[in-house]
Amino acid sequence: MARDFFDLLYNGYTGEYQLMSSLYRNGLDALRPPADMGVDVVSLNLKQRLEQPDMPAEMFYFQVKTAVTNVSENADRPGAFAVVEFKLKASEANLLSCSGDRALFCYVYNSKAGALTDAFETPFICFWLDGCLLAKLERQGAFYCKEGEPKLTLTCQLRKPAHEFGHWYALVVDKDGNKLEDGYLGVVGGEGSQANDGADHYSVGGYLKYARRG
Repeated sequence: MARDFFDLLYNGYTGEYQLMSSLYRNGLDALRPPADMGVDVVSLNLKQRLEQPDMPAEMFYFQVKTAVTNVSENADRPGAFAVVEFKLKASEANLLSCSGDRALFCYVYNSKAGALTDAFETPFICFWLDGCLLAKLERQGAFYCKEGEPKLTLTCQLRKPAHEFGHWYALVVDKDGNKLEDGYLGVVGGEGSQANDGADHYSVGGYLKYARRG
């Protein structure tokens, strides 16, 4: 088999197990469905329900996409910019867009400089788009087909402003690189500039908090 196939396979598993470990960290159980059902990871509150039988069941469904790119900063030119693309089947996009208990988690690994923590195994950045947001972005033109490719493409820009106190942020754009109305996901580690929905789009805990609002 081609080396690219194995690279894609291993990188894909990297993101899926990264998400599963984060779900465990948040007190949930996580599993991978035995077949391709359009989701990669399912979480459930098994431990809480065993301890408190009256607690309602809680399940969330995740599709995980992983990208490896070069992200670097130039000391002579403040700021940074990178573009990442994620491929989804149309059926996956439709399945995820049905409700807010489903989400697309995107993990980006930096092949050039490791990560913000300078560890090879650590994602440079992770962000999520829940089903409700995906439905909005789809209507705004986020998903498009490249010639000769059967899957849909979702393009995101990773940006860091030029000023010294600027925070990294992710931006969903259309096929021409234009910002979508709901494409801004807020900043990483900053409270001054939030996404339209007010959620923390850069952590599993942020997704769980937002999804539990109902």
